[in-house]
Amino acid sequence: MKKLMLLLFILFWGITQAKAQDETDALRYSRTVSSGDARSMAIGGAAGSLGGDASDIWVNPAGIGFFKTNDLSITPLLHSINTDAQYYQTSSSDSKTQLALQNLTLILASNSRRPSHWKNITFGVGENRLANFNQALYYQGKINTPANTFSSYSDNYLITLANDQVQDVQTAETNYPFGISESIKAGLVGPVYDNNNQFAGWSSLPSQIIADGYALLQSKTLLTKGGLDVFSLSAAGNYEDKLYIGAALNIPSISYERNETFEEANPGDANSPLNQYDVFNYLKTTGVGISGTLGIIYVPVSSLRLGVSVQTPSYYSMHDSYYTTVTTNTKDQGIVSATTADVTGGYTGDYAYNLTTPLHLVGSASYVFGLNNPDPQSVKGFLTADYEWIDYRKAHFRYDQSYSSDIAQQNKVNQTISQLYQGASNIRVGGELKWDIWAVRAGFAYYGNPYAPSSQNVNASQYTYSGGLGYRNKGFYLDLTYVFSTWKDQNQPYYVIQPNSLNVPSPAPATWKASQSQFVLTLGFKI
Repeated sequence: MKKLMLLLFILFWGITQAKAQDETDALRYSRTVSSGDARSMAIGGAAGSLGGDASDIWVNPAGIGFFKTNDLSITPLLHSINTDAQYYQTSSSDSKTQLALQNLTLILASNSRRPSHWKNITFGVGENRLANFNQALYYQGKINTPANTFSSYSDNYLITLANDQVQDVQTAETNYPFGISESIKAGLVGPVYDNNNQFAGWSSLPSQIIADGYALLQSKTLLTKGGLDVFSLSAAGNYEDKLYIGAALNIPSISYERNETFEEANPGDANSPLNQYDVFNYLKTTGVGISGTLGIIYVPVSSLRLGVSVQTPSYYSMHDSYYTTVTTNTKDQGIVSATTADVTGGYTGDYAYNLTTPLHLVGSASYVFGLNNPDPQSVKGFLTADYEWIDYRKAHFRYDQSYSSDIAQQNKVNQTISQLYQGASNIRVGGELKWDIWAVRAGFAYYGNPYAPSSQNVNASQYTYSGGLGYRNKGFYLDLTYVFSTWKDQNQPYYVIQPNSLNVPSPAPATWKASQSQFVLTLGFKI
């Protein structure tokens, strides 16, 4: 029983000290893009008022009311992303490629056989990827501040031990299973004693290098994978071919895996026994949620379509699993490694919590031409545009309410979200020209900067350019699209606890820019 109670204490303490959830996670799961099949992605995702596309389920479900026949489509996607990072005047780059299922949709249309103002009722069911988390980021550099105030990733270990007034190795080696205990077992951190063999504090091998006047060579590798997918059930009604009303029940699911390695190397201090060390942090996040979407499309004249839709906030039940491994390479001991399981007897960290992401408001308009021309060789087509508003400040976490430390951490993170982010406008435009069975499409999308002006120096707006071709004939269609996206962001290598007795600041964030290519193919059948 004593061992069980000790294990529970260790795990709980580690969870409260090593919470993986922060403002970055809130933005990751809130900032989604308009996506779906190849046709909608070719026109910039501007599917809010056009109607008659399977992707309408996730933008404006009223649009599936335009369907007169059953429809089945599948959309695979090839995704490639390149990142270029800058950290203290040093440039680095990385890339990652993945094949994924983007969209799978079934539309069931039922026409009214009796005289009625309601021309048809349509049902839709489908799975769609709203966010892709597959990415590789790498950067390195030396901290170079005007005051030469160097810091180390390991500084937080020393600060925490000092703040908790820990003075014996056994306590430090067993009660901090997400970094500190591993660093002690691996020889990175250790106690300091005075001439009378009395405890005088804690020291680390990197802090000795800094004391000698050197800035550590730091590098970070961040590999992520997974996505945010949503399963939806929708229905829409067509009233006199003038008013279309639709609704969808959405079940979003999150799968996110992060492998993060932070390394610090000796830049040339011959007095230090340290060659290099690294801290590896693993995180696996899963979540399932619920939201709803309501929308209408009004057709005042045959060539004009106006739409509006609202997606409620998404309410998620989340779960994190995580662990830490510290590996040192010294001149005397060689390579020594310790991980969370070595401290806890094989257990990793686990934590369950809730997340709410903001609602989406979409207003849209489409102009359609050539509908009434019976000549199949005549040019037909459309122009369409969406405006979307998302207030990222409304995202918030809810932790376990049984512990005051959890509530305090929850309030701190939510306050950071409200200060760091802002409301943002997203604009999507696109068009199509069609000749008989062939179509050519193009689009553009702008996703506004989610960061408040005072929160960071980089503009994280995203720009997306797209184009595609379409073929439709005898109940079969094939669409091919290329989407190119660019955006900038920043990554904080680590934060140093403030205030601290070491009088060291957090390093400046690394800035990075991404360029993403997506090749999208949709196969569809009228059934």
